[in-house]
Amino acid sequence: MGLVRTNVTLPEELLRQVDQLAGPRGRSQYVAEAVAKRVKRDRLGQTLQETAGVLVGTPDWLDGDQALALAKEMRAGWNGES
Repeated sequence: MGLVRTNVTLPEELLRQVDQLAGPRGRSQYVAEAVAKRVKRDRLGQTLQETAGVLVGTPDWLDGDQALALAKEMRAGWNGES
C-alpha cells in the first residue's frame, strides 16, 4: 500500500503528547495506527447497527434470559467448571 501525504490539524497539547510517546520522527506511524483502530471500531459499530435485530423471530433468536444462560454456560466451560 502506498503512502499519501496529507495535512492534519491537531490541538497543540495533543501533538505534544503524541511527540512524547512516539517522538517527532514517529508521528505519522502513531497517527496512522490510531486512525486505523478508530476506522475498525467505527466500521464494527456501523455493522452492528445495520444488522441489529436480524435474528428476531428466527429459530436462532435468544431472548435476554436465554442469552444470559448461554453466556454463563460458556464461561463455566472456559474456567473448567461444569
